[in-house]
Order: sequence, then structure tokens, then C-alpha cells
Amino acid sequence: MGDNLFRVLLASAKAKITPFVTKVKMWTSWNFIRTRGISKIRDFFTSLLDVRPRHKRDYYSVFGWLVSRRLAMAVLVVIGVLSIYYLYSVHSTLASARAEGIKTYDYDSVLLRFADERVRIRGKSGYLAYEGDVKDGAVTGYGTLYNPAGVVVYQGNFDKNMYQGNGTRYYDSGIVMYTGNFQENLFDGNGKLYRDNGSLAYEGEFALGKKDGNGKLYDNGSNLIYTGSFSQDELLYGSLLGKKVSEVADVYKGKRTLYEDEANFAVILEDIDAMYTGWGDSQTLDDEMSVDRVLVCKDSFGAGGKVLTTVEELKKFFGTEDYQGNSEVNMPEAVAINWMADNRNSGQKKVEMELSTEYDDYLVVEDFDVAYTVYIYSFRRDGLIYTFICQDRGGEFSFYSIEKEEG
Repeated sequence: MGDNLFRVLLASAKAKITPFVTKVKMWTSWNFIRTRGISKIRDFFTSLLDVRPRHKRDYYSVFGWLVSRRLAMAVLVVIGVLSIYYLYSVHSTLASARAEGIKTYDYDSVLLRFADERVRIRGKSGYLAYEGDVKDGAVTGYGTLYNPAGVVVYQGNFDKNMYQGNGTRYYDSGIVMYTGNFQENLFDGNGKLYRDNGSLAYEGEFALGKKDGNGKLYDNGSNLIYTGSFSQDELLYGSLLGKKVSEVADVYKGKRTLYEDEANFAVILEDIDAMYTGWGDSQTLDDEMSVDRVLVCKDSFGAGGKVLTTVEELKKFFGTEDYQGNSEVNMPEAVAINWMADNRNSGQKKVEMELSTEYDDYLVVEDFDVAYTVYIYSFRRDGLIYTFICQDRGGEFSFYSIEKEEG
């Protein structure tokens, strides 16, 4: 009897307690908490974003305009959330910078505009674009610029986001392109220019990004081949005129080949695409002979930073020609035509020529086709005569020569 009574009491207690325990378990369940939380947040924002006023008390009067109270509150909440996010982002950036000992900014950061110290700047995609000095938000001072692949693009001095002063420019491969002085991102002043294989190409003066002034040319093995004057990336071939053969040997160290006949001689300076000529004299020592004409074995002419390739372009630059017409080639011109056909793929028909070899770099012209005809245009400028040799009248020219005016 007693046991039955006890069981009845226990069953009654369980019946009272079980609903409470069930509710406690439900209230402390993560799924229940998350669901209720999301529901409350949804209801809050639904109520917040329901900006439709329902009564005149739901308006603010601002300078005579009625503004919904709910709309104003929604705008303030959005601004607050964005401000908190921005402050958090800035705090994270500064905390990271302090940990590394140098501040890091995004390229479009407002704070960067006020920086005046050594910093790091991230590019648009997040890569390290620059590390170095800035002043008033501009890259000024000494620093290093990187491309998205992490390869150094430039290292040296900057002024207001431009290369300025002494620095080093690199190819995308990381090989040095140029080292020396810069002016507003351009090579300007003294410097060294390198090929993309690392060999030295030029050393000397630059202006506005081009070889200009006194300089030295080097071959693919970084061996000196020429010392002379340049203008707008063009070698001033006319500066060879009047030099003695021994003086030419001092400025040109590259490969040369001598051609000679009974009356005159021609020397091809292969590494600078040129040839000089002079009149032979059995009574005169070779190193006392002077250069009277320079042939430039190129089908282009540099003028004021532009490259001219047609007769019409030449006429616009020089003006009216001094002479034009058919002409039979002389020995140096015949040699130039054949050399360009063999070494520069000029496509011009070769001149029939009979040669005898004295040495590998010394050839005697026994005979050549003196009836071989070309069309020439001659211009005078600054005391020099420029003669452009063409296969036919008009169109493009094959090469040209320079000589001094008589008197």
C-alpha cells in the first residue's frame, strides 16, 4: 500500500516538473536561441526600415520640410554601422602596421593623404606596390616600387609620385634596365642603359628619355664599340666627317672591313651600320687620310625625335631638294648596296662585283657594274649635303650619305 502511494506521488511530481524541464531545455537550446535572435533582429530591422509615417507625430519639421522620424532613424543607424566598420578597419590596419614597425596603407586610403613618413602602400589587388618615403600623401624621397608579381620596377628617388633624381629602373624580369639620373620619370642626365639580357648597351648622357649628348655604345658582350655624339637616340654620323683615319680608330672599336680600288677606299663600320670613304694617295700615310663622306646603311633617318622613311617625309623636313635624278653608283655605294643585301636583308638587287681578298677584313674591288643605276635625292642643311639613295623614284629610300659642302 505504501509503495503504491509513493509511486503515485512520484508520477504526480514528474507530471508537474516535466513541462518545466522541457521548456528549460528548449530555452537553452542553441537552435532556439539562434532562431529567436534572428527573428528579433529581423523584426527590428523590418520595423526600422518601415519608414512610412502613419501620423503627423511621425514627422520631424526641418526648415519647413517634413522628414519621417523612422527614415531619419534608419539613416542614422546605417551611418553608425558604416562608421563602426570603417574605424574597425583602420584600427586593424594600424595595429598590423605597428606590429611590423611600419605603417601600411591602401593606395586610396584617406589617411595616406596626411602621411609624412616611411610607409608601405598596397595596390588595388592588395599586393605590396611601394615601400619608402611619402610626404603630404605623395611618394617623395627614397623608395622601392613593385609590380603585382612582386618584382622591383624602380628603386631610387621620387618627387611627387615621379622618378626624380638618381635611381634604377628594371625590366619585368628583374634585370636592370637603366641606372642613373631621372627627370619626371624619364632618363635624363648621366646614366647607363642595359639590354634585357643584362649586357651594357649605352653609357653617357640622356635627355627626355633618349640618348642625347656624349656617350658610348657597347655590343652584346658589353664591349665598347663607339664613343661619340648622339641626338634624340640617333648617332650623329656627320661628326665623323673630317676626322683622320687614326682618329676614327680611336672612337670606333667594333668590327670593320676595308674595301679599296685604284682611286679610293671605303671602310664599313659594321657595329654602327655606317661606312666612311676617302681618296687614296700613294704618297700619303693611311692614318693621315681624312673622311670626306659617311654612308649610313639604314633605311630610316632620325630628325628631331622622329624617324623618317619616305621621300615625302624627307621633303617636309628638309624642304625642296637640291637635286634629284638617276645616278650610276660609285664603288662605295656599290659596296653599301651589297653589304646591306647580305647583312640587313634589304631586298635590293645586288651590284655585280669582282673582289680579291687580301685579308679577311681587307678586300680589293677589281671591277663592278658601273652601269648599275639608282635614283637619288640630295638636300642641303647646316653646311652638309644629305643624299638619299632609292631603288626607284619616290617611295622609300635604301640608305643615305652625308658630306660637307665645298668651301
